[in-house]
Amino acid sequence: MTVGAEIDSIRKNLGLSVIDMCNIFDVKESEYFLIVRGQYKLSVFQLIMFISSVKSPLKSIKN
Repeated sequence: MTVGAEIDSIRKNLGLSVIDMCNIFDVKESEYFLIVRGQYKLSVFQLIMFISSVKSPLKSIKN
C-alpha cells in the first residue's frame, strides 16, 4: 500500500472529510487526490501534521 492510499484509508476509517485532509496538508482538493494516487510527494512537515492530527502511525513509510 502506498502512503497516499494508507492516508485515504485512515481518513475513511476515522470519518474525516476530504476538506479536513486538505486543511491538514494545506493543499487544494485536486492536490489531495494527487497525494492519494501517489503523484504528490509530501513534505516531512505535512507527514508530521497528518500523524499529529489523526493520532495514527503510517506503516507504509520506510526508514
